[in-house]
Amino acid sequence: MKLALMCDSLLLQKSLETYLKGHIVSPEYAELIICDKLLQMDKPTLLVSHTKKADLRIPFTKAELFGTLEAHFLKILESEISLSSKEQMKPFIEKLNKKHHNKIAKLARKIS
Repeated sequence: MKLALMCDSLLLQKSLETYLKGHIVSPEYAELIICDKLLQMDKPTLLVSHTKKADLRIPFTKAELFGTLEAHFLKILESEISLSSKEQMKPFIEKLNKKHHNKIAKLARKIS
């Protein structure tokens, strides 16, 4: 698990650094970015704040943090798996579409 921290709150930043020691990397190498405000990133983010939109609401325990991280990583893995499945299915679906298109065209010629 490679995580990056991008928090405005120094207290939150230090708390997360303590809990996540050994998993923190720079944002370019991170699999997930933990932040305390909404960010537009190319990578998945985990919002930690007081707001209702937060993935993890303050205050939280170490167990809640790790539970939320685990759930977030499972969501990321599920989306990657579904994307790869869709990509694997694409040639098969195109082949079926072409086959059915040819059958319909053949039927249309017979009717004409």
